[in-house]
Amino acid sequence: MASLSVIIPVYNSLSTLQRCVESVLAQRVGDMEIILVDDGSVDGSAALCDTLASEHHQVRTVHRVNGGLSAARNTGIERATGTWLSFVDSDDELAPGTLEPNLQIALSQPDTDLVEFPIMVHQGSPSAYSITFTPTRTSGEQVFTHWVESQGYNHCYACNKLFRATLFKSIRFPLRESFEDAAICPSIIKACRAVEYSDKGCYIYNQSHGSITLTYSFANQEPLFRHSLKLLSEITRLGFDKAGRARLWSFCLDRLIVLSRCHDANRNYIRSAAARLRTLKPGLSGLIRSGMPFKSRIKVLATAFLGVRCVCSILSTNKYR
Repeated sequence: MASLSVIIPVYNSLSTLQRCVESVLAQRVGDMEIILVDDGSVDGSAALCDTLASEHHQVRTVHRVNGGLSAARNTGIERATGTWLSFVDSDDELAPGTLEPNLQIALSQPDTDLVEFPIMVHQGSPSAYSITFTPTRTSGEQVFTHWVESQGYNHCYACNKLFRATLFKSIRFPLRESFEDAAICPSIIKACRAVEYSDKGCYIYNQSHGSITLTYSFANQEPLFRHSLKLLSEITRLGFDKAGRARLWSFCLDRLIVLSRCHDANRNYIRSAAARLRTLKPGLSGLIRSGMPFKSRIKVLATAFLGVRCVCSILSTNKYR
């Protein structure tokens, strides 16, 4: 049994897979297994997986019929033997010194169930940005509260985290759906006894052509709005502080504007979603205390006078191509 299983889904990644695996092998974690899940690749990636497995004792390959990213990750979860799990996409990489110090943090307290570490998003793009953390530990009821209030929903990435494997006892990534990380992240967080936020290392999320996050079709973008609205409904029902609710409400509004800008937007869906979002508005006091940027507050205020649907319509005249 390994201490850490690193799951790498592979689909037609011939040009990036070697670099990805080498970045994981360089992490200086001796008791680690790397599981390459070949998801029916047709470009030679499958053979490269087998070659890497034959050259490195820590690497093993699982071949499966094509089912998508979530299906490949789920297969990796089922085959993993590690106490801890990590996910790396085959076109991304890990900065040196990422896994070992974060695994040490994970092992330092017996009730820690998740460690989140820095990530560089859209590396290689003019819009690249980094997400970093001040070392923080949360436990008990504060785990979910802190995650909401610190806007953890803004970085629901599976790849910049170490997960205790038991978190996935009854949780799996949803099949054939974009933003699959956002679908499970709230459930994962609520299942954690304690979470550590780390300033060690960095996950490098490379911009790739055709990335879901940069593909603006209604079908691709709708799941993120749906999951965000579900979270907003939950924290409203639980009576969370209005300032935190205002920040999430603004996040949902921005996601609805993105949907409205899609060239194939479903107008009936947007009409219904706008009506639902209106019922969850936290009020002026929450907006004042939210600490949101001025532009975001003006946008939210505009919905009070013009309505959610009207603001979405005004801000969606420039359609995505």
